[in-house]
Amino acid sequence: MADINVEYFYQDIAKILSILYASFPSKAAIYVAEVSGADEPDEYGLHTDRYSACFYAMLWLQEEGYLRYSDSIRQDGIDQATLTLRAFMKLSAIAEPIYIEPLLDDEEPREEEPDGLSPSVLEDRMLVINQLRRSLDNRSSIAIGKVIQHILA
Repeated sequence: MADINVEYFYQDIAKILSILYASFPSKAAIYVAEVSGADEPDEYGLHTDRYSACFYAMLWLQEEGYLRYSDSIRQDGIDQATLTLRAFMKLSAIAEPIYIEPLLDDEEPREEEPDGLSPSVLEDRMLVINQLRRSLDNRSSIAIGKVIQHILA
């Protein structure tokens, strides 16, 4: 079992990349609250570890060359953020399915891709960004982790 902080890290990165891809090439402000959820600072003005970790994931993505931004918004987000070419190309790439949910013992085998789908629809399903979006929609921490590992590799 993975450390929970790593699972949260993968989830945060997945949401950040998805938000930035949806607004690409425009620059956007990204707030920690829209990625990891709202947080009320304590009586000393400090955020929870979870909230802070999401903010640091944003900074880490910049340090590793996946996004750029003009300034931080306190510790609540980043302003004028956009994907780098590196991140855009990784998210726009076509990849074989990165993660396929295993069958449970009592499940019937899933049907293969339906015949007759156009090549453009099949290709769209194979885009890394769409695989990332599906893993977020399914809330599968394993799938999210596998797709993020693929992107970061």
